[in-house]
Amino acid sequence: MAVTQEATSNPAGPSGAKTATYQRPPILQGYTYDPQEAWRARDDGRLLALRLETNRTCNLRCRYCYALSGRRLEREMAFDTLADVIDQAADLGARSIVVIGGGEPTLHPRFRDLVARIDERGMVPVVFTNGMLVDHDVARFLHDHNASVMGKLDSLRAAVQDYLAGSPGASRLIRQGLDHLMDVGFCDAGDPHRLRLGVSFVSCRLNLNEIDGIWHFCRECNIFPNMEVLTPTGRAKRELPDQALSREEVQAYKSKLLEIDRANYGFDWLPHTPLAASGCLQHLYSLYVTITGDVRPCAPTKFDEHPDLKINGVYPHNVLRRSLRAIYEDPLFDYVRHIDRHLEGKCGPCPHRDECIGCRGYAYAVGVNAGKDPRAALRAECLQCARQDAPACEK
Repeated sequence: MAVTQEATSNPAGPSGAKTATYQRPPILQGYTYDPQEAWRARDDGRLLALRLETNRTCNLRCRYCYALSGRRLEREMAFDTLADVIDQAADLGARSIVVIGGGEPTLHPRFRDLVARIDERGMVPVVFTNGMLVDHDVARFLHDHNASVMGKLDSLRAAVQDYLAGSPGASRLIRQGLDHLMDVGFCDAGDPHRLRLGVSFVSCRLNLNEIDGIWHFCRECNIFPNMEVLTPTGRAKRELPDQALSREEVQAYKSKLLEIDRANYGFDWLPHTPLAASGCLQHLYSLYVTITGDVRPCAPTKFDEHPDLKINGVYPHNVLRRSLRAIYEDPLFDYVRHIDRHLEGKCGPCPHRDECIGCRGYAYAVGVNAGKDPRAALRAECLQCARQDAPACEK
């Protein structure tokens, strides 16, 4: 059922009585964008967001970390390069910079300078943080610089959170940081459709029975719930080998969360998108810059690691070698932005493509692991989708 940001009434049911009235759920300002904005930016040849790794150092050893963060890399981009990339993104029309870290961004020695630079260029700084170093002063600084913050909350139980974070006592500090953010006003959204605080939680067998509790907590506190799904990459391959959920389990839980939203909060959303209550269209409007300057469509779409995309063994799409504009306009990335024209399997004729093009990162990873070339992998059917209304020939 399609919904708009405004309240909409569904047609009368068989009895003649109208069904419930729903709204589109809120987004996290600068992190997610309404589908209309995403497609418009693509068609206008404009970035909406840039995801930027800043440092690999981290004060946690999360058992599901795809980046294997912890120690500094020798080839990490210097501050001046990071600042230049931020400026180039602004010149391309970007409205937000997602400071994804790669590790814990608040550990970067010039973290505040980076946030201030983004704000000064008129873009929204979106900071991913585990929150452990967010005291009242840091929270106030972020609030005053128009930032959105994505914290961490994998479990409401300290033992489970500490285990997943790989650090005893992490839960207390994570909750403490979240409290500081709430205390300075991050939950007092002026626009209830555009929130400024979110929490990310990686769903797995260890926390499956409390995902609905985390969801209720977020909705009741004006916090954006970012439900991620454990994937067997990075540390998870070794440390959480039996904790991943099946596609059917993930889809069942998304359906349960949709029921919660409809019954309790008046929100309706498409349950087949990669992120619960939020479509992922970032391949249309975003770029991802790794800590060494390589540019990808998104984190798991690792073009920089594929031998077919290298020239004499070197990946050319790096901000240390080419401008961000030249990379954005390159035929490879133009193909990415127009991937909707090439989608295969049930993704191709899907009636929900305006809101969902599947998880292109997941499709890419599965495809290249199976030996497909990068473009073929990118356009392949997303095997995470459990949509049941596809014709039999599409399934």
